[in-house]
Amino acid sequence: MNNPHKNARTTPHIRALIVDRAIRQQQSIKDIAHTFGISRRTVYKWLARYREAGDAGLESASSRPHASPRQMPKQWVELIQKMRLTLKW
Repeated sequence: MNNPHKNARTTPHIRALIVDRAIRQQQSIKDIAHTFGISRRTVYKWLARYREAGDAGLESASSRPHASPRQMPKQWVELIQKMRLTLKW
């Protein structure tokens, strides 16, 4: 998923710049955060994700939950869809 929302401060390209400045250029976390208009915590977050997964860790991830325990059973969803189509609900 590489489609950041319209108000996102960072994109995968910006995250790569953050990592580059922190690791290769040895800039301070405070300066990096100030330059990109983000918090120091956000800089640390992207550094941790980079260290854990490399460049793949800088990509946007889905915010969809891993599980939906209260989700309606699939049979009910299919029945409702059929009723909507046949009864024009």
